[in-house]
Amino acid sequence: MKTAPALLALSLALSPALVAAQHGHGAHDGHGDHAAHAADGAQHVHAAPADIPADHVPWLPDDALVQGMARVRLAVATLAHLEMGHLGADGVLVLAGDIDAAIDYMFTHCRLEPEPDVALHGVLARLMAGTRALREHPGDAAPVTGLRDALADYGRLFDDPGQPAAQ
Repeated sequence: MKTAPALLALSLALSPALVAAQHGHGAHDGHGDHAAHAADGAQHVHAAPADIPADHVPWLPDDALVQGMARVRLAVATLAHLEMGHLGADGVLVLAGDIDAAIDYMFTHCRLEPEPDVALHGVLARLMAGTRALREHPGDAAPVTGLRDALADYGRLFDDPGQPAAQ
């Protein structure tokens, strides 16, 4: 069966998601402590794109995932102003909070099958690690690259109509 090697490769590539998978669930609801997910993804803030198998067929996101990721994309796009030196610490903190609120929304409302759920947790952990880094050092634009990388992986994993085409 071709799916088993692909699933294994995907699971290994998205190692922060393995901790989330140990919670034994197929939906995001019931996760009160999202800080653990951010800590799991902290080493991946500047990580290269995930090793997603070439034959991966993108999963269909549910409406909550589409809505939540649209909010994340908007905030990350606005963080480009930080990279240009046109966004102060207060604005960075607001945008990091917007991303975290969108992630909380997805944890609460998103309902996925186990395989895409595990993969999504890896993406969300990297986003949370990025927002934590922004909150700790709001003048440092470096975490924005990691946020964009996580969004690019999301685009390769999910067939989201609002996501730009995967590279």
